[in-house]
Amino acid sequence: MQFIPFVKYTSCGNSFVIVDETEQTVLSEDDMSRFAFQATNISFGVGCDNLLIIQRCNKSSLQSINLSRDYWTRPPQEEQAEFLFRMFEPSGEEALCCGNGLMCIASYLLDKHGISNASIMTEIPLATPKVINIGAEDDQIGSWVNLGHPRLTPPELVDFEYAGQVAPAIHEMQELVVKFRAGDLKAYTNDTELRIRSLLVFTGEPHLVIFPDSDFSAPEQADYIFAGSGQDAERRESFGSWLIEHIGNYINNRMRHIFPAGINVNFARRLASGEIENRCFERGINRETLACGTGALAVAYIYSLMENLNISDIDVLPHRCRWHDEQAKIRIKQNSDGWKISSDPVMLFDAVYRLLPKNSSLSEVLNKDQDGIVTEDRKQVV
Repeated sequence: MQFIPFVKYTSCGNSFVIVDETEQTVLSEDDMSRFAFQATNISFGVGCDNLLIIQRCNKSSLQSINLSRDYWTRPPQEEQAEFLFRMFEPSGEEALCCGNGLMCIASYLLDKHGISNASIMTEIPLATPKVINIGAEDDQIGSWVNLGHPRLTPPELVDFEYAGQVAPAIHEMQELVVKFRAGDLKAYTNDTELRIRSLLVFTGEPHLVIFPDSDFSAPEQADYIFAGSGQDAERRESFGSWLIEHIGNYINNRMRHIFPAGINVNFARRLASGEIENRCFERGINRETLACGTGALAVAYIYSLMENLNISDIDVLPHRCRWHDEQAKIRIKQNSDGWKISSDPVMLFDAVYRLLPKNSSLSEVLNKDQDGIVTEDRKQVV
């Protein structure tokens, strides 16, 4: 039986299980993918959005990754960064990057190791991973990640036959048409399809950015996506959430010829206050997430270009997260070094997980011993 120590953090409603391999190896490459299911599953495991692994960036770690996963023709050089950022989806597939996940790692490095600033390698599965800087303050200001400058989406993630470049880092996708069944929109419109203009940018993850007020062929539906208060607010919220799920799933399932690895779909609205609301359907979890750091940057970057603004800082409000936390926001700052995102992650608990043997059933193990997840401070099953 394998015991896995971990900590759980949350940032703007995104929660992560973090396994620290900076001092010793805890999981093999195969076990990382296998543990991702237990880490993310609320019924048979811990429950979170993603599993995060933090490792030292050294020759041994890089060789182990490439031996198992064959990502690189030529492995990165270990002196490029201090740490490696690994993120795994519920399916066990390794993802590229995650703004909120990196901010949680920044907080963890400060809390656990007293490190307030570090270089970290991300986008591990790409042919050329990226090195960025992360940090956290010890005076409650929060954590930050410098994601660098937005750039064109790597060719392995999109078919450029359907895209036209409109800015140094942005592609405009040919009009995307999302279809509906005859009765899906009956209460709101007789239309059975929605034509969408969208812009594509890469901020560590590939993001489509859509401003429904101007980019939907039926712009009135933007009011359902960003439902406010009112007599029918609950019904409008419910329909808006369904609409996002339908559009996100339709694009990811029916348009694989354009986006072979899937695509994050962001919906944004400019507010009179100068802030931006954002909702994001994430490709890795196949549903809307409460917040997305790389998506918030994608939205802020495209907004700055659309409006021809030289933004030094702007707040992106994660609409879904703010249903539960009205103060939730992701601060975006631009300087010569790149675009920095910041928030205030919170550590929820640390614990130990008993990883099931590879060929054992859950019921077989539980019938032998009721231990599952054991907290470090109480040493009891939770």
